[in-house]
Order: sequence, then C-alpha cells, then structure tokens
Amino acid sequence: MKGFTSYAIKNLKSTGSIARSSKFLARNLAKQVPTDAKTIVELGAGDGIITRELLKYMPQQAHLTSYEISEELLALLQRIDHPRFSLKHSSAMDIVQDFAIDSVDCLVSCLPLALFPLEMKHELLTHIRSVLKPNGLFLQYQYWLSDKQLIKEYFPHLKTNWVPLNLPPSFVYTGTAPNSELVAE
Repeated sequence: MKGFTSYAIKNLKSTGSIARSSKFLARNLAKQVPTDAKTIVELGAGDGIITRELLKYMPQQAHLTSYEISEELLALLQRIDHPRFSLKHSSAMDIVQDFAIDSVDCLVSCLPLALFPLEMKHELLTHIRSVLKPNGLFLQYQYWLSDKQLIKEYFPHLKTNWVPLNLPPSFVYTGTAPNSELVAE
C-alpha cells in the first residue's frame, strides 16, 4: 500500500477520513488510558498510528487488542511486533464474542461513527458498554460533535476535548461506564 491518505480517499465511506491521525491526536488518546488498565481494546486500528502510541504509553501490565476489518490496513498492522499486542481481523461488533461482560478497562474507538446508521451506532455503543468494566474508560474521536448527545446516553458523564493539530481538527470524547445498567436501549 502506498500510504494511508491514498487509501483513505479511495475508501472514504469506511475510513471517514482524508488523512491519517496525527501524532498529537494519537498521544491525546494514549495518555488518557488509566494507569491501572490491564485490558485495552482499540476499534478501527487503521494504519496503526494510534495503536503504536497506545503500546508506547499503556501500563506495564496491560494488553492491547486491536480490531481492523480492512485487509489492506491489516497488512500494515501485522508489522507491529509487541509482546502485549493482539490483532483481530474482524468487525468491531465482535467484541461481545471476544470479551466477557465487564472485562475491559479501556476501549478506544477510532471508528467513523458519524457515518454509521443510527441503529448501528446504538448496537455498537451497547456492545461497548457491555464489555467495559464499571468505571471503565471509553474514548472516541470525531471531527464534529454530531454524536455527542447519543454517546452521552451511554456515558452520561461525558467530557470533550479538542485536538486542533489533526487534519481535520478532532474532538475527543472521554466517557466512564456507569455502575448501573444501560441508560439507552
């Protein structure tokens, strides 16, 4: 593959981006991983720029499992050699088959949520909530705030920060899984 940008432009509907994530966005996400996290999941690993930052900053005891559905991008991710890294060539929806309920400490979503149909967004967020431990951390970035209210249904104490040094500039949602049952259905 020539590069992520050419891939992204050809596959805009699946990547949701025209350029790879910046190191600033990647670092913003990675530095939010809790210091006591043991199980970290990344959805939509892309070309691995965020994956590499997660591996660099994650706690010593943590293990990262990244999901990528694209065969072309998977080839780039397979170059990552790290003892605490697993790669899954499957849909993000498969997290409920791969992880037990309340077993994930931190989940980082790099999926183009804004491009998903509403029903799929609800299904994905329900799956994410089910695998996250109570007080587990959910991170999602977007280029605009279109899904903020929807995400807030699942993560009521949602915080947002802005990363201007990304193309396009991005918003990062940070949510903590409540101790109670799902708010949305």
